[in-house]
Amino acid sequence: MKIPEYFDALVQLLENAADGAAKYGADIKLKQNTEPDIRADLTALIGTPAGPGGVPPAVPGLKTLWNTAKANKTRMSTNLAIAEANGRALATTCIASLKPVLGKQWNSAWNEAGFVSGSLAVPPHPQSLLLLLSGYYANNPSHEVKNVNGIDCTAAACKASSDAIVAAQKASNQANTDAGTAQSNLQDGIDAGRARAIGLQSELGQLLDDNDPRWLAFGFDLPGHTAGPDVPQNLTVTPGAAGSQALYAHSGDSRRADGFRFIVRNAADGSDITELLTTDPEATFTGLVSGTKVSVTVTARNSTGESQESSPPVVVVVP
Repeated sequence: MKIPEYFDALVQLLENAADGAAKYGADIKLKQNTEPDIRADLTALIGTPAGPGGVPPAVPGLKTLWNTAKANKTRMSTNLAIAEANGRALATTCIASLKPVLGKQWNSAWNEAGFVSGSLAVPPHPQSLLLLLSGYYANNPSHEVKNVNGIDCTAAACKASSDAIVAAQKASNQANTDAGTAQSNLQDGIDAGRARAIGLQSELGQLLDDNDPRWLAFGFDLPGHTAGPDVPQNLTVTPGAAGSQALYAHSGDSRRADGFRFIVRNAADGSDITELLTTDPEATFTGLVSGTKVSVTVTARNSTGESQESSPPVVVVVP
């Protein structure tokens, strides 16, 4: 049996392995991969829930920490985009307020305000320009204009906007670093869990006959009974946003599966439209024809063969 490489299936195997070790470990004299050893690797991945009344508090696992870091990365990236958009709006307003003073088009007088490239265009990342505008207003306070449609064109406002962008950049950079660290830690945890499962499988091979049913209690197939994978269950298909032409398919895991095949057919005549081979039990279909009613099924695959298609097919309309 191949040890799973992705999170959900590996966690399920480790949970079964820990239960099997608890029940049979002493009887078969399991020594290298005992229940506490297995549960330590499992707990690292999934964490521990909070106790009664939150005491002791929950301890997040590596998967939760990765999910949290990803969400924070997205949030910080959004905050940076907002800070830069606000900065561009401020710079654009300041240009309009300065045109009666410096000229409606770029000329050398605009150099002092930070426009040194022969253009009054506002750059996508305006932090440096805002600092130059702040210095210009500080040197020319009579050119400051407050409340231009709710925006202050002042040294203080430009400095504050520049500072906001710098802070958002710093937070985004840190979030990116944290996400990378969390992803690396999760992969280390998965590798440790797989190594534990591989070690247990090897140890059981020395302690159990290939046809001993206790293999099943540890979450493994009987070595003497190789077989194709089970049919995947609980297939769901979620349409993307209107006009996206996208479908998101997810199914439950399948025992003995090394991979999956997701198949999209025209629901009207059963003709094949497209398919995807995946390692995890999920697939994203894009570029489908909006308005088409399709049916989606999934099979599980391993070196011995391929399961039957999931049934019944899931029928959806492409957005």
